[in-house]
Amino acid sequence: MSIVAAAGYTQYADALVTPLFGDRLIARAYCEFVCGDITNTDYNGDLTKHGDQITYFIEPEVEVRDYQKNQRLTPQELESETVTMVIDRAKYYNVKLDRIDEKQIAFIDKWVDAFLERASYNVKLQIDPDVLMRMALQAAPFNKGMNAGKQSHSQQLGEYGNPIPVTAANVIEILTRLRIVLREACRWQDGQMFIVLPEAAESALMGSDLKAAYLTGMSQSPILNGKFPLQVMGFTLYFSNNVPCVLDTATNTNAYWIVAGNKKATGFAQQLEEHEIVSMEDSFGKYYRGLWVYGHKPFLRDALAVLYARF
Repeated sequence: MSIVAAAGYTQYADALVTPLFGDRLIARAYCEFVCGDITNTDYNGDLTKHGDQITYFIEPEVEVRDYQKNQRLTPQELESETVTMVIDRAKYYNVKLDRIDEKQIAFIDKWVDAFLERASYNVKLQIDPDVLMRMALQAAPFNKGMNAGKQSHSQQLGEYGNPIPVTAANVIEILTRLRIVLREACRWQDGQMFIVLPEAAESALMGSDLKAAYLTGMSQSPILNGKFPLQVMGFTLYFSNNVPCVLDTATNTNAYWIVAGNKKATGFAQQLEEHEIVSMEDSFGKYYRGLWVYGHKPFLRDALAVLYARF
């Protein structure tokens, strides 16, 4: 609204003062994605040409028995365990732009580039929580719950109705529980382990001993620069707004399904990413559209551990 004119002075806003429209687009906020960093994408090449699924064999388990001199040996028949990844996800966008609008919009190139970039972003916004939730659901049963641990069954990682409270006082101990569970499953591999934390976890980490620079090996405390060490307890830390969050009705709190594990545990394959511009048949204009076809699957279920927690 224009500045109000004093009494007796002509208001020119409606006639002579014309509004301006800048050719700079105000960028929306963009979250970071973690799917590409915590999955194994080596399977992309196997599915780029054709097929809607691929099956892999898991290395067989070999029994070792005691031996006595001259005893008759018992042969073992190996079991062929397989796992199948299906290309069962597809996303698309389809934007209509009339020819007249395309001609009259002064900054049309920036406009088109902006909505194409946003389309790619919004697809990723749906992929990340989908992958994380499947990891949580399909992780090995002994790597989650209140009696986690393949050997000890002693680690409390939470369950629906009983989310583990994570605070500055216990966050390091909670990460240790996840480490124990994955080591008991013999799936620990230095340099390959990750954990995806919600942004809400930052308050616990900032209040923990990790705030001391001399404990993290960093030149400054995270309190000063807002940066955490890339690795804590052997886990590469990722923070994401896409960590699955549910309302735990039993406790009336928001609880998170936090996944930790080996980056090689889950396969991800994008079979098709296609963008095209198509002329309208019944009008003057174009369709800007894109299609993503992909699939993902936890191959090594015991290489994933799940913490059900609240902050």
